[in-house]
Amino acid sequence: MRRLGMAVAALLLCATMGFARENRNNVSKEPFAINFEKLSHYLQLTPSQSSEVANINEYFMDKQSESLRSSASQRDKKMRQAVYGNLKLMKKVLTQDQYRKYVTLLNVTNNNNRVLNFD
Repeated sequence: MRRLGMAVAALLLCATMGFARENRNNVSKEPFAINFEKLSHYLQLTPSQSSEVANINEYFMDKQSESLRSSASQRDKKMRQAVYGNLKLMKKVLTQDQYRKYVTLLNVTNNNNRVLNFD
């Protein structure tokens, strides 16, 4: 009876650890989520910039989703291309000060996600 109890406890422990690992991996694959209203306020966008930045962010989210659907070997490459493409488009639309704030915000967000996901 004691062995059966130990076996059940070990099985539950393994299942719990597997579930936790699976959830952590799913969280780390989440793309950058952008709250446009807060971003617009933080960067103090003009009306013309707002529409362009909204379009760029939508394009960025599409590219991130595309990278997550790709094979594991291509995922990092496509995500990197999505981020650099986003930065290139943003640099054309934003002023130098706004762009500096935007890059800082992306870096802080990326670093926080890594810390929280134990990467």
